[in-house]
Formats: sequence, structure tokens, C-alpha cells
Amino acid sequence: MANRIDKRGKRKMKKIAWITDSTSCLSNDRAAENNIHIIPVSVIFGEEIYKDGVDISVSEFYEKLNSGGIQPKTSQPSPAEFAAYYENLKNEYDCGIAVHVSGKLSGTLNSSRIGAEMADFPLHIVDSKITSDAMNHLLLKGIELEKNGDSPDVIVRKLETMADQVKGYVCVGNLDQLHKGGRLSGASFFLGNLLQIKPILTFDDGALVPFEKVRTQKKADDRVLGLLEAAMDRGSVSGVSVVYSGDREKAENWQQQLHEKYGITPDIGQLSPAIGVHVGAGTLGIFWFEASIN
Repeated sequence: MANRIDKRGKRKMKKIAWITDSTSCLSNDRAAENNIHIIPVSVIFGEEIYKDGVDISVSEFYEKLNSGGIQPKTSQPSPAEFAAYYENLKNEYDCGIAVHVSGKLSGTLNSSRIGAEMADFPLHIVDSKITSDAMNHLLLKGIELEKNGDSPDVIVRKLETMADQVKGYVCVGNLDQLHKGGRLSGASFFLGNLLQIKPILTFDDGALVPFEKVRTQKKADDRVLGLLEAAMDRGSVSGVSVVYSGDREKAENWQQQLHEKYGITPDIGQLSPAIGVHVGAGTLGIFWFEASIN
């Protein structure tokens, strides 16, 4: 799609719509400030269906999760939901750039692509290969590149390179929830609780996979912090964020430690219900990018 031509015959930059899903946990204020459109996932407790961030907040989700009762599920937005949204956007924008949760964690990205095709809306999709606050770094970097005059194709290429450089390590705080969500076998659940095993998960090309099993929460915390510190000692880190579910105090402690040792103040982001369904409350992790994109 060519750039628009104004009345004086000068070429104008395309007007880009920025889109993400609610797994980014982008606040409504920050989204409004940067004109980012958020498509919510659905959180399902039995017969009750909530639109994430619309009908239920992240904190309300964890309160409901911790109350016991029904095991929740999540559902990605349907192609029809995306299509309806894109029908509205194409009246105002020339094209869109969507940054979505890893395609290996959810079918949201594919629904978005199909919805754009249904609405005949020119859409570029970036697979973040991660979730939560790291998605926000990609979005804000893309908006910065747009303001600097980069074309949509160039912006997407740079964001895809950045997504390939994302790192994430997560200390799972609740083996019970991991077991209920079908991500942990019964035997592993029993032995993990018996031996106080704390699994550390990592992102491998967008997939959330086991990294190490560590005895005690403190050793798991120290291991994850050590992985970031090793990367920082190599001098190749940008966009650091601490992510958590339920226990913000521990996330703030990690933030303070990193500030005191390295002079950085990582962003803090709460894991979305789509991830919380599997890892429960008490999970803590760190995301970063191995290199910045110019």
C-alpha cells in the first residue's frame, strides 16, 4: 500500500494503528496515552465469561483464583471479534501493526490475522515470542520508530529482530495450579511438593519450557537474578522488566536489588490471567532483551 498523497502532492506517512491483546497487561492509561488498541482475551470460570481488563481486572482474577472453587480457562478472541474491530480501524488508519502474545502460547495471533483478512484491513503482525510487560517494550519501541519516520515494513522488521532477542525466566510459585492447568504430571506434582522443588521456566523461541528444577524458593530466585546479572555483565541488556502474579512486594524487592546493584529501575508488570491460569499466584520472573534496536 503506497503512502498517501496530500492536497499539495506531497507524500504523507501511513497512519498506523497499534494493536495488542490483554496478555500484555498494558494499563488503560498507558494505552490511551500512546493510542494503543487492546483486544481482550476471555477468562472463563464455569459458566461465567469475563473480558480480561473489561469485566474483570488482573487483581480480581487472582482473588477469584485463590478462592478455590472452579478451575478457570481462557479463550482467545475469535476471528469475528478481530474482524469487527478492524472494520472500525480501517476507517481511520491506513494499516495496523499488532504485537501479540507468543503464537506458541495462544492462538490469538492467528485469530488476529484471519480477522484482518475478513475485514480486508492491511495488518502487519509481530509475534512477541513472550508475554506481559516485554510486549509493551516492543509496542513502545515500534511507536518510537514510527515517530522517527520509519515505514511499517521497516518497523516490523526491527521489532521481529528484537523479539528474537527476548529472554525470560520465570520461577513458578504454585505447582498446584501448574498441575491443574495440565502443564505438570501427577507424579511430578507429588515429588515437587514433597521435595520443595521450584521449577524455573524459560521462553525458547516463543514456547514456555522447563529450564531447571531448584530446591527452595530462595535458590530459584537467586538463580533467575543470577542469569540477568550475567547478561548485564556482558553489557548487552535492554528493556528489563520484572513480572509477577499476586505478590507485588517480591517484585518490588527484585526491582530494588537491581537498582542498587546496576542503577537500573526495571518496569514491573503483573502476569495476565491467560498465564495465571497455568502458573497461579506467587510466580515471579524477569524479562529482557539481549540487545537494543536502533
